[in-house]
Amino acid sequence: MICAYCGKEAKGTKEHIISCAILDLFPECYITFDDARDKIHLGDPMVKDVCAGCNNNKISYIDSYAKGLIGKYFTKKYDEDDKLEIEYDYTMVQKMLLKYAFNDMRSRKDDCSFFDKEILHYLMDVCDEIPKENITVLCGLAVNVSPAPDAIFGNLKLRWCKNPLFYSNSTIRHINYETGAIILNEDVEKEDFPDLKFSYLFRFNSVQFLLMCWDKNSEKIDQNNIVLDCQYPYHLMKPNENKAVLPLCTDELNYHKFEHIHVRWDGLFEVGLMRKYASGGSYIYKEHIEKEWQEEEKKISEEHPRK
Repeated sequence: MICAYCGKEAKGTKEHIISCAILDLFPECYITFDDARDKIHLGDPMVKDVCAGCNNNKISYIDSYAKGLIGKYFTKKYDEDDKLEIEYDYTMVQKMLLKYAFNDMRSRKDDCSFFDKEILHYLMDVCDEIPKENITVLCGLAVNVSPAPDAIFGNLKLRWCKNPLFYSNSTIRHINYETGAIILNEDVEKEDFPDLKFSYLFRFNSVQFLLMCWDKNSEKIDQNNIVLDCQYPYHLMKPNENKAVLPLCTDELNYHKFEHIHVRWDGLFEVGLMRKYASGGSYIYKEHIEKEWQEEEKKISEEHPRK
């Protein structure tokens, strides 16, 4: 086997697509729902093309950082009115998401040419602290604002997808505030970003990260970042900052259909508020079910300890 990182011939070791360090934070999520391959299985999603030296030494520092970040802020659920400020290392967040994307792409046998010697060195060298200018990262708070409790869909706290769908306009054309009638937009368009090589959306329980990887020779990166920052309900993370207040990035549809990225002004955000106010300001039955589900999750965690 040729190691995916160092390129040397060696015996392969098992490399988790999403690090074991993060999986350990959510032992109740012991089932893997693999939509890409139409499979559901009890094992962790992983690849086996990394040598022991790279897996256990050269790239393990990334997993340590990921566990600290996710464990500190995102193992709990938040409400839509919560204000969450996080502290982060931009370079390490870049590396964390790149590593997981690289793992996933290899597992799918996708074209991994983006991960050239420069990017692989960036991932393997703990001392390389200069972030890549052709990689953009955004983050937002994932909150279930819909009337449907998480329990209906199971433990889908850890999710990721390649090339999520970015909408360029609202899914709602008009709301009649007198009757409550909602008129859908029949001309919903997809946003196309010039020189985008690929993108990824990751959800770690209550946070979503967007990873945008551009052609390194592109002259459109700044323009694309302005569109991302202005058009979508995510915080554009920057190399020169280490704190961010996360905006709510989910509405009542894309919290569950998570691969859909809606614009900031999408009428679905307002529709969700209208529905909640019409229900008296809260979803009482949903809250009751979620409390019971939290107790059930504790039992599941005890019955299925991670090995």
